[in-house]
This record gives sequence, C-alpha cells and structure tokens, in this order.
Amino acid sequence: MYLEPVIHDTRNEPQHVSFTDTHAMIDLADGRIIGVPLHFFPLLEAASDEERQCYRLHGDSVYWENIDDGIDLTAMLSGLYLDTPKEYTDHLKKLIAERKAKATAT
Repeated sequence: MYLEPVIHDTRNEPQHVSFTDTHAMIDLADGRIIGVPLHFFPLLEAASDEERQCYRLHGDSVYWENIDDGIDLTAMLSGLYLDTPKEYTDHLKKLIAERKAKATAT
C-alpha cells in the first residue's frame, strides 16, 4: 500500500535561503535548516551569487524566476524527488554554456 507523505502546512515553509559551495541551505519556519545538494539543480548550481539571491518563497517551495529553477521542499523532505534524466541534464548543460557565453560577451 502506498501512502502519501504527511507534510505539515506551516512547519516546512521556507523562510530564508543561503548557500555553501555545495548546498542550498533552507531555513524552515520551525527552526530546522535543511541542506539540499546543488548538483540536484544544475541551473542553480551554475547561477551567479547575484542570481541565487533573487528567489521567491511560495508555500513549500523556493523559486528563482531569473533562471527558471526551483526547489520543492515536499519532494526534498519526503525523498520523493525524481532523478534528472540524462537528456535533460545535457540540455541544461547546453543552456548553462549559452548563458555563460552571453554573459562574457556583454
């Protein structure tokens, strides 16, 4: 039998995001801090410090509109996140390379 994970409505709401070299550190409403590996999110991993600071908190997620990437905390806390298919990872690497080339051209 499959049971949906029970995720508390307000305890898991993100309050703030900071970064280490390898992780996004998300402060939750109940005081916990969870670390999410940046390699799970190639666009966020490749983002500049300035781009990483432009996030929006919404319900149980954090979203970076400028790079079109986000972290779903329900998936992270429950372990139900999906592995990224190789085709998508290759596509992201191409987007990242294009973005870096555009940034150095200006």
